[in-house]
Amino acid sequence: MNGFEVDVMTELLMSRLRSEGGWKKQKLYSLKSIGLRPLLKHFEDVGSYYVDDDLIRDYLEKQNDIFKGDKKRAWRWHLIRRSAELLMYFAATGRVDMPRMTRWTRRDCLLLIEPSAEQLADNGNIYGLVWRTRNALKEIGYAYRTLLYYDASGFEKILEAHKEAGTEVYSRKICANAVLYAQKLVETGNRYRYQAERKAAALLDEYHRYGTITPAPLSPFNQAALCAEFEALLDEYGNDMLFSGKHSAVTSRTARSIVKGFLFDMEDAGFSTFDGVSLADVGGAIAKTASEHYKRGAESLLHYTRGFLKHLHDYGHTETDLSVAVPKMAAPFKKIYQGFADDEIRNLLGAVDRSTNIGKRDYAIMVLAAQTGLRAVDIARLKRSDIDWRKREIRVIQSKTDEELCLTLETESGNAVFEYLTGARQDCDLPNVFIRAVHPLGALNPSAMQGVVRKYMRVAGIEPAKHQRYGFHSFRRAFGTRLLESGTPVHLLSQLLGHVDLDSARPYMSASEQGLRECCLPLDLGGNGGDAL
Repeated sequence: MNGFEVDVMTELLMSRLRSEGGWKKQKLYSLKSIGLRPLLKHFEDVGSYYVDDDLIRDYLEKQNDIFKGDKKRAWRWHLIRRSAELLMYFAATGRVDMPRMTRWTRRDCLLLIEPSAEQLADNGNIYGLVWRTRNALKEIGYAYRTLLYYDASGFEKILEAHKEAGTEVYSRKICANAVLYAQKLVETGNRYRYQAERKAAALLDEYHRYGTITPAPLSPFNQAALCAEFEALLDEYGNDMLFSGKHSAVTSRTARSIVKGFLFDMEDAGFSTFDGVSLADVGGAIAKTASEHYKRGAESLLHYTRGFLKHLHDYGHTETDLSVAVPKMAAPFKKIYQGFADDEIRNLLGAVDRSTNIGKRDYAIMVLAAQTGLRAVDIARLKRSDIDWRKREIRVIQSKTDEELCLTLETESGNAVFEYLTGARQDCDLPNVFIRAVHPLGALNPSAMQGVVRKYMRVAGIEPAKHQRYGFHSFRRAFGTRLLESGTPVHLLSQLLGHVDLDSARPYMSASEQGLRECCLPLDLGGNGGDAL
């Protein structure tokens, strides 16, 4: 490797930067005083004036050890590294247009050590398995930043765990222990999250088993499973709800989730089948489930559990109709869903960083929710074909009611959606308007919409009062309240919100008399929206 005189090359570099222009004086000063001066001082102290890339790399690794973990001085480390990298690039090419730096990795990083042909050919070798799994992710098209995330916080940790265990043989147990250790760090507040370890371990296991990778989200960690017979009965019940045509897929999933909790309590009571289960046993399990998980109202628990037990009797799984042990009425509990006030909506929208792709997406989602009142699930499933730009209309089949709903596409929300589609959304064949920002690409889950609102509520400093429930539905509640306060008849309110029953409009009918006089329908976004489609 060719070397150079470090002090001479530094002067030549600074001279070139000054002559070519484009560098502000403050930036040049920082580069020289904070970036290059410590480097010159280091080699002066060790008595080495003729250096090469290896010596500079040694210097950078020592600097990395000094600044590692110091978030307040991370900027200094980045400047030191960039200055040294620029010096090496200039010495090798004579140019100063250095490309973007890659992620920093130490030379002893296990990920950088390319496996031998024997290790690559051995499916049970952890080094070969990690290398082949990472290559498979690249071929699938995982984003560069996603791969870096899995490398630094996932695969590297798993390799280190195998090295500490003194083995090169892939072990699911070692991977699981690495994940559990990361989980403990999160629980004790020493780390923020551990999804990278989980994802890396899952990808390695999948590639080790099948030799391929199918992009898919992770299931909840440590998710408990029912015994085989209870799980089969629950599947049968959920499928029967769907095939009957009386319930949507969303309702079926909700029912399964609620009944699953009841079945866990039946298992805790010592049952793995319904043979020998008495009415008193069912009553005891229901009481336990309600007291531990439904303290704010057990109406849904009673409704779906009664339906499940009725299903078991109708299909001959139980001789006794155990559904009679479930009360038909629950003590009423009044849920308080608070709609966002206009100033809160403006604060939420103002908290979004619209210079980023995710910010443009989140802004479009919240503006659309505020100006249409669409449910989270309907925005998540909104397709580009549902938008008629010429007529400025949105036509959707509502997930909850299976009824078509036609709404006006307002200027602000239309501009926000258009800006996202044309400048921020990743190119893919998915028909959905809003998609995940990271690989694997896919439609947003409705639960992700709740995360969007909670994120910007924290940024905007919006704290709900006691017993109030703020969330994505608060946009819909605010939309309905504005309609009512503007004098919109209840039957038209129900049509605009996509209600099938007029009784569904009752929660919106609590506006004050003063509000009815002062408020109007349009929502002034205070300059956050555009001027025209």
